[in-house]
Amino acid sequence: MKESGKITVIGTGPGDIGHLSKKALDAIGEAEVVIGYSSYLRQIGGILREDQRKMPFNMKDEIERCETVVERSLEGKKVALISGGDAGIYGMSGLLLEIIDKKSLTGKVPIEFIPGIPAFCAVSATIGAPIANDFCVISLSNLLTPWQDIEKRLRAASMGNFVIIIYNPKSKRRIEGLTTAKNILLENIEKDRPAAIANAVTRPDEEIIITTLENIDNFDIVTMNTTIIVGNSDTYVNDLYMITKRGYGNKYDLDKIKKRSKI
Repeated sequence: MKESGKITVIGTGPGDIGHLSKKALDAIGEAEVVIGYSSYLRQIGGILREDQRKMPFNMKDEIERCETVVERSLEGKKVALISGGDAGIYGMSGLLLEIIDKKSLTGKVPIEFIPGIPAFCAVSATIGAPIANDFCVISLSNLLTPWQDIEKRLRAASMGNFVIIIYNPKSKRRIEGLTTAKNILLENIEKDRPAAIANAVTRPDEEIIITTLENIDNFDIVTMNTTIIVGNSDTYVNDLYMITKRGYGNKYDLDKIKKRSKI
């Protein structure tokens, strides 16, 4: 077998290349082959070189994508596998490792994982501090997860008073899923709980709507690429920000702290 190259799995963040880490930029620059979902490669197109081989793939080609990454690395190439957000969060890291394991290549192919900024972190930073306390992330896509399991997770999250982040809320085929999810959350959460709907955060077409839980399914902008954040019982909205209280105000006398520190 020819000496293998190296696989670097790179999370590119929410979309704007300004959110790529220096380590990610360096790794992309060192790659001979760059593989990823076509829209992710377009997002980083401005930093790719002409001499690098670009291999874009379509949605639902994830297995073929990872198989190709392994094949190119076994040819001795330095391969960058591009994944939006962080590759370990609904990304390619897990599938790639499964495939490498099934091929009995674990430990035989050098792999490096470079984290990226997840979409929910970018959304949170854009609207204030909505996930300042315990939170959970639930995808409404039932392509790989049975809907019954999704319903269980929604109910558990609503009863646990988590800040709830919803990924993949709606697609062309899944029209009613978000409404069903909303009604499940309403079993334990009041209808006027603050919620944010965010599209394309950090990109030119960024769009943010601050609303309430009862209205999260009333906007046409919601797609597979939307992130929704539903606050917990300590979340509120002021003129500028969506804020989840961390609990400091319950432990300390903030007025005394200000006087003591002369703030």
